[in-house]
Amino acid sequence: MYIVRVISNYVSLVIAAAVALSLLYFFVYPAYQQYFPKCIFYLTTGLHCPGCGSQRAMVALLHGDVLTAMHDNLLAVIFLPFLLYALFVFFYNKFNSRKKLQKIFYTSLAAKIVLIIVLVFAVVRNIPFYPFTLLAPL
Repeated sequence: MYIVRVISNYVSLVIAAAVALSLLYFFVYPAYQQYFPKCIFYLTTGLHCPGCGSQRAMVALLHGDVLTAMHDNLLAVIFLPFLLYALFVFFYNKFNSRKKLQKIFYTSLAAKIVLIIVLVFAVVRNIPFYPFTLLAPL
């Protein structure tokens, strides 16, 4: 009984934090505020990392602007459904005795494919020629 209460408190805390963070990003645009984190890689090298623009992409998605979100960080927008599915399965497995398996996320091949995609995206978005400049954040 104690473990169920701890897990439900944990889930409630995660949900509350997600809602609070979503509301913050919905009402406050991160590019114009000092307290949102800046990309250290971009500040030191001048190059865009694979995550550059992901905050602005999530804000654009919260406002329903999919095209701007895709321009800010295409990779974050493409990976978001997979991350949401993994989060759903994680919480589903916490509360149900019948477990859902997500074999695709726990193979070395999947990890290698994701790593290659992220590295290629990081390199391609920094090529200063059209059409690669379309991958750089606004």
